[in-house]
Amino acid sequence: MFISKVCFFFFVCLLTTCVNSVSETNNLTQMPQTNKTGLNLKMERTPCFGNCPVYILTIQPDGKFFFENIKTIKKGLPVTKKENVEGKLSEEKINQLISEIGKADCFALKDSYTGDSGNCPTYWTDSPTVTLSINLQGKEKTIPHYLGCEENDNPADKGKIYPQQLYNLENKIDEIVETKRWIGERKY
Repeated sequence: MFISKVCFFFFVCLLTTCVNSVSETNNLTQMPQTNKTGLNLKMERTPCFGNCPVYILTIQPDGKFFFENIKTIKKGLPVTKKENVEGKLSEEKINQLISEIGKADCFALKDSYTGDSGNCPTYWTDSPTVTLSINLQGKEKTIPHYLGCEENDNPADKGKIYPQQLYNLENKIDEIVETKRWIGERKY
């Protein structure tokens, strides 16, 4: 009798644990999309021979961002000034960033698009480099992208920055964070 009560008690405990586990899993899948993915992002734009903004943008998982403005473009002319800005992105903007990273299929891209990487169909000199580092859902990727890397396979795309989806992602990050308010108009 005692053994059957112990076995029954053990069975009830096991069943309760399984039900709670299933219930917790269902709650997680029904939660609204938040930055539980832990997005860490850093984008750095380097100088060029001309009027290119130079800055470093860092975004933390909680949406807090740091913007270090090194060179701004005002009325078409470069203005060197050191300016640090801190702020916080909304959950909506974080989710937009995550969506854009997915659209660009960022983690499937090559590790470098520079003149010496062999990944540029053709390239020209004196352009800036954008180095994008992303850590999302346990995946990490850092891609130096020389903006003198040019498409040349398709005549209709000649002169377009290669790869176009990476270039579009870099510009979308600027758009979502609204870096224009600190750097002014930019060439690239």
